[in-house]
Amino acid sequence: MAAPTVTSTKETTNYARLCRLLIDVGSDALRHIFDGIHPPAKLSSVLASATVRKNLLALSKKRVLNPKQWSILYPSATAMVSSKQFDITLLSVLLRNICGLSPPTTTSSWDKLPPVTDISPEADMVRVKYFRNTVYGHAEHASVDDVTFNNQWTDIRDALVRLGGPSYGVAIDKLKTEGMDPVAEEDYKDLLKQLKKDDDDVKGKIEELV
Repeated sequence: MAAPTVTSTKETTNYARLCRLLIDVGSDALRHIFDGIHPPAKLSSVLASATVRKNLLALSKKRVLNPKQWSILYPSATAMVSSKQFDITLLSVLLRNICGLSPPTTTSSWDKLPPVTDISPEADMVRVKYFRNTVYGHAEHASVDDVTFNNQWTDIRDALVRLGGPSYGVAIDKLKTEGMDPVAEEDYKDLLKQLKKDDDDVKGKIEELV
């Protein structure tokens, strides 16, 4: 049986581009912050330290970290651990729990959108999650009109450039017009759905602990 043909429109491509921006560049921007705190060369020793391992083990027992994430953090060969394997959800958990960061001072919360005047790294980390939820809000129709697309792209771009540096602006501007095949579009849509589900699972486990 032949595989079904996957088609796209300008609006569905807009949605897929936003998904790609958050999945690819969003994770890179959070990784940039994480690597600045825990450099790749020292990551395995940081994770092996008694304090960090105890902290992460507690999160694992509370199911804030799932078995797959634990295996990424603690592979059989410790030298293989790399932040390049961490997705947005895992990076967010690690940044909040083993990096000595505090919620934005303007909200005192990791779950409230900071005011536009707060452009601290912590505030932009919160915005990445907020924007992911906002984009996911279009999932039912998987399409975004041009006006909404341009507004959301600009907001996301501003936060990611502040987190990652000016070079991110060049990469993001290229992604905005770079061609996407229909199959890749579907892949990014599915990935965003999975990331949203994973993050909702984490949030649910944390709320159970309160």
